Amino acid sequence: MQNQTKKRRVFHLPSLGYPRFVDFGHYHYRKVEPILESHQHQGVMEICFCIRGQQYYELEGKLLKLRGNDILIVPPNHAHSSGVYPEDIGELYWLQVYIDHTQGQLCNLPEEQSDFLISSLKANTGEIFKGSLSLKSLLQKLIDQLESDQTTLVQLTTNQLLVQLLLETLELSQTVQIVVPSERVKIIDDFIAKNLHRIIYVDELAELVNFSTAYFKSWFKQHFGAPPKAYINRLKIERAKEELLKTNSVTEVAYNLGFSTSQYFATTFKKFTGMSPKVFRAQVEKS
Repeated sequence: MQNQTKKRRVFHLPSLGYPRFVDFGHYHYRKVEPILESHQHQGVMEICFCIRGQQYYELEGKLLKLRGNDILIVPPNHAHSSGVYPEDIGELYWLQVYIDHTQGQLCNLPEEQSDFLISSLKANTGEIFKGSLSLKSLLQKLIDQLESDQTTLVQLTTNQLLVQLLLETLELSQTVQIVVPSERVKIIDDFIAKNLHRIIYVDELAELVNFSTAYFKSWFKQHFGAPPKAYINRLKIERAKEELLKTNSVTEVAYNLGFSTSQYFATTFKKFTGMSPKVFRAQVEKS
């Protein structure tokens, strides 16, 4: 492992006995982190699995927004970054794979099979597609195996998990993406948009769609990619960015968006943007 903190872990796979890969990583950010600067991976394809929250990627001049349960395959040799956005609150895994078979054998597969798998995945780069609940379990099992002593049994299991992860990602990338917002999702989205000026309670949202509060929290995270409070606060902060450019009063913006105090508003604003409301306004006015 080359880097480990409570919020971010990175495993350098070749040093652990898994050639043809580069890094496998995981972060779980509870506040925004600095901008991901523009970079590229020579001869390396990177698969990003967004588990919860959201993350922006600027790729080939296009700004892509990953939400919970989204996957993006970044093509090799293409510069990408988080654009003007910080690395966002949420949880994300990434896996880097060499596309050239001369870099090593892929999980002990025959060359013909590994080349087919890599080239098929590479054909689906640059577009966001939906993941599945089973992927999160696979990713966590992979973390557990890589944190273990690399015995023969652990390496066999890890190779199997890596192949399974690539195969399931390929299958999902080839699935026709039909996104039809449910009526419940539309009801919730419309209600939140119309009530950003006040405190929005989870139990009143649950009542709108006739769910218990406990079930609603789970349902909401599955459909919106974040817990209700985090999702609502993010929308409030996006609205606040607009309002801060119309008035000099941070307190007025805070109260107009249902925050109990300007200090709580400022703390929430910094959590989602990495800067205070005043610094944000100064930067925008300067640019």
